[in-house]
Amino acid sequence: MKYVLVIYFLCLQIMVGQQSQENSTNNSKTLEGFYDLSEMEMPTKLYLLDNNLFHYYSIFGSVDLEVYGTYRIEGNELKLQPNKELVQPYILYARHNDQLKDSISINYISPEHHREKMFFKVDQEWVTNPEVTGSFEEVLIKFKSKTLKNIKVNLTASQLRETPVFNTVELYFGEVSEGDNEFIMDNNRFYYMRKRLAKTPLLLEGDTIISGGEKRIREPLHESDKEAITKYITKGGIFSDTTINRGNEFYKIHLKKEDSKPLLHVLKNEKIKEEY
Repeated sequence: MKYVLVIYFLCLQIMVGQQSQENSTNNSKTLEGFYDLSEMEMPTKLYLLDNNLFHYYSIFGSVDLEVYGTYRIEGNELKLQPNKELVQPYILYARHNDQLKDSISINYISPEHHREKMFFKVDQEWVTNPEVTGSFEEVLIKFKSKTLKNIKVNLTASQLRETPVFNTVELYFGEVSEGDNEFIMDNNRFYYMRKRLAKTPLLLEGDTIISGGEKRIREPLHESDKEAITKYITKGGIFSDTTINRGNEFYKIHLKKEDSKPLLHVLKNEKIKEEY
């Protein structure tokens, strides 16, 4: 009986070892490479790296859609997760402007929908444009203030029916460097498309990507390509740390999304009351 047990445990160890080896082999499979995901007249390229970075590029009509970030594998699905700032409606930049003296200036392009307003909370005070503007119009908000430490941006505030009350859809918070008094909000026109890409996983069959019902052949990447893509993504890609706007240098403010969603009442004296 003792010998039977010994043989049993030996067999069990061999089976476990084989299974571990198989799992190790499966985990060692790589998706790294270049994939041509083009369909019809829509050229689409996908680059995957073993460090879990991806770069996606697609052209359709007059739109050049570029997305980058990280990816993960869940079962037979490949899920792309764009960098956070790529799926924000706006990117906020700031600088110090001596000509503004004791004023704060915020310049932005109005939201896509006519019945939306932009609200900014500068330290403890909410400010907004006096009227709802049309689609994609340039807006300038200027108000008296000497110092500013932090800023909250209510990116899309939808009006509740015909009332002077606005509902917070997305609220972001950012710290401001000392002396910053001029702000520019760059409109991220294609963030909806990037969010849609993140919600649409690619199917996997082993280590092969299935797209549009077709198997996509993986082409190897040269080391120089990998280095270039990694550097491009880690340095910020199309949203670099600084941007040149109107010939002046503006620095990007990193925004963090907040969970709170206050109601904002626009009072008759143009003051804004915050309600949770």
